[in-house]
Amino acid sequence: MSAETAPSKHLIDPDRLRLLAGGGGDRQAVEPFWRTERSWRLVLLRGLLDECTSLPDVTGPLAPVDDAWKLLARAYEAGPDACEDVLAQPQVGIWAAFTLRRIHGFEHADPLWADVGYLHAVAVACAVRAGLTFELTVPVRYGTVGLPTVGAATFPDGHPHVAVARGDGRILELDDGALTVRAGRDDPGWYEPVRVRAEADGLSLDLTLLDRDIYRDLVGPAPPRPLSVSEIDRWRDMLTGAWRLLVAEQPERAPALAASLRTLAPGPRQAPYRPTSASSAEAFGGIFLSEPHDATELAVTLVHEGQHLKLGALLHLLTLVEDVSERRYYAGWRDDPRPLNGLLQGLYAFAGVTDFWRVHREGAPAPLAQFEFALWRRQVLGVAGVLAASDHLTGHGRGFVETLRARLLSWQSEPVPAGIDPRAEAMALDHHALWRAGCMPVSRQRGAELTAAFRAGEPAPDTVVSDPDQAVVAQPRIGRLDGRAVLTRHWLATGDPAGAAVTGTTAADVDLVRGRTARARSAYLDALRDDPADAHGLAGLGLTLDGDAGPARRALLGRPELMLAMTRSGADPLAAAEWLGRQLPEDVLGTPRPEGWRLA
Repeated sequence: MSAETAPSKHLIDPDRLRLLAGGGGDRQAVEPFWRTERSWRLVLLRGLLDECTSLPDVTGPLAPVDDAWKLLARAYEAGPDACEDVLAQPQVGIWAAFTLRRIHGFEHADPLWADVGYLHAVAVACAVRAGLTFELTVPVRYGTVGLPTVGAATFPDGHPHVAVARGDGRILELDDGALTVRAGRDDPGWYEPVRVRAEADGLSLDLTLLDRDIYRDLVGPAPPRPLSVSEIDRWRDMLTGAWRLLVAEQPERAPALAASLRTLAPGPRQAPYRPTSASSAEAFGGIFLSEPHDATELAVTLVHEGQHLKLGALLHLLTLVEDVSERRYYAGWRDDPRPLNGLLQGLYAFAGVTDFWRVHREGAPAPLAQFEFALWRRQVLGVAGVLAASDHLTGHGRGFVETLRARLLSWQSEPVPAGIDPRAEAMALDHHALWRAGCMPVSRQRGAELTAAFRAGEPAPDTVVSDPDQAVVAQPRIGRLDGRAVLTRHWLATGDPAGAAVTGTTAADVDLVRGRTARARSAYLDALRDDPADAHGLAGLGLTLDGDAGPARRALLGRPELMLAMTRSGADPLAAAEWLGRQLPEDVLGTPRPEGWRLA
């Protein structure tokens, strides 16, 4: 590829950096990332090609890599803009990064040539767009040949095999020996890309819904998930509603999103208030997300992942965080301990989410929007404090975090209706307690020692109370920690959480959310008698106790992992919590630890 359209060096203006650091960024701040990401993509592609030349039989039954590259070069000569568009597609970045990982040892059930051969598909897509005459073999995988920006052909045989792609400048045919598919709407085996467009106040958002490309899910190859006509219609409707909302409420973010987004990879709908979404630094412009329940959910997801895309592109230019592979940190939006760079990614994304709800609640002052703002402004400020206090930020990183933290601080004094902040605080403490209980293993021996000291009326060891030697597991075996928060959202949205079937919650949780505190406390105690290792019940019990400074509440929500070890050893939950809580500092509740935790 020619380098004439890209500068030899990429620079970022200090004013642009400050704008991005504040969590925002307009079209002018975001559009230059396409140029820098182009350079990143070409370096990735060059590295992949160099690796392929050193491997014998890397293309298996396909034509050699050189043949695919020569076709790509011909296409670029004839139609550079079309080829640039193909190479910039998010799925092309995912393919290149995944295939490099495969070459370096990442295992997968399919043969390596099936991944390497996506280069051939990219070359064919470019040749079609450039109007060339050509012939080249391409891989058929999961019964599909996906040509980015051009379309997809389907074949009955789902095993990896080869098809011949032929083009004469007008007509494209793909033949696997058993079936020939001709690109066009008249062939039942051919599918055009699903393109959607939303407009509001003269601003348009143009996207492709990736449903058949095998590199659509941002992780690696996966079977296509074809969308039905009704699903496509729902996505169009949701996107129109979300875009109108964003243009009206987020006049800076909306143009930036229009400039940065190219593809959405739809996934199946999830339970209410539990959507899934993902983005990747290797796939600027692409988002994987579950089908939304409404336009607001889609709008906030676009903001969330748009933040990730901006920061991922920025981190290709600047190092903000030093590698601290042996430490992990708490984030109020994740159930697992995070590395420091992951903490920064989450902070930046949820700063955008918080800002979305901050603005949206003015136009829709429903209790739910107020709750979302109150909860996330608390969670992001705590994480920003951890990052600001870290010794592992670079000079650029310190300035970036301090700029973002200053903006987050400015939101803390904004009023919310009475009763909202206490609910948000309770759900933040609940998540932190369940995280500690699930991520911090405490041995049975330690539990027995603490229980013996409790029964003897002796104090707990200072090192246990201050927990300097505590460790966390990188991948805890815990379920979703947001059950009571989801119930709270149902309560605020409908006034009745009882009808919501929220996985991971109990009848006691419904009573707690409804304000039936005594009844909930009794049910949590019953649950702990049946199962002393019930961390969910233990944290729930702490939420039923009045008074932020109460010792039992401090122990149950501040050191739940120790309480869990004690109840497993037969200690009475409330009496043991009173004993332990008297020895804990008053600020123990929900306070993130700036130095993080070592890995167990």
